[in-house]
Amino acid sequence: MPSAKNGLAALLYRFRGYILGLIAIVLVITPPCVFSTEIRSGVFIAIALYVVSALLRVQSRRFIGEHTRGHVHAADALVTCGPYASIRHPLYVSNTGFALGLAFFHLGVSLWVVPFMLVVVAFEIALSRIEDRFLEKTFGDVWRAWAAKTPAFFPRLGGTACGSSRVPAQRTFWQAFFADSSSWLWLLFCNLLLVLRKVAVFYV
Repeated sequence: MPSAKNGLAALLYRFRGYILGLIAIVLVITPPCVFSTEIRSGVFIAIALYVVSALLRVQSRRFIGEHTRGHVHAADALVTCGPYASIRHPLYVSNTGFALGLAFFHLGVSLWVVPFMLVVVAFEIALSRIEDRFLEKTFGDVWRAWAAKTPAFFPRLGGTACGSSRVPAQRTFWQAFFADSSSWLWLLFCNLLLVLRKVAVFYV
């Protein structure tokens, strides 16, 4: 039933922060990797994912201004420039990168990363589809024209959707960085928990 589907989507979007928190708790209570080679490789992969995801997130924030953190969708305009000229959901991509970075940091390069990766990717894809439906309903043909030439997650080689409607960024790099301070604090907090978890396993 459409109403049930819409209700489930609304619940998923409203409680997305709690769901991510639950996933983080499961990761923290999972025993960390104990093999030094896998630990080193996992840390290097995690750092790379953190850097790339942070740059993508900051660049996205430069163009969208304020983004929705509550449980109600809101959008004054359809942003199609910056990272949004190449992919429709750069923030969800960056979220996935951060989450996978945490998994590699804690679990190393091991098969334990796979189920965590599948859950995170499935969750972010579900959120992106909810957002697509909202944007299509809000902006109609404008969104459909943009979505037709802009992939959801993986940029298409050659050309962008921004075209003649190119607009300047609303913020400088550092303004966008500090505007998203809660994300950086959350990432720092999660890494600190994982470090303490490793210390508890290896030295206590």
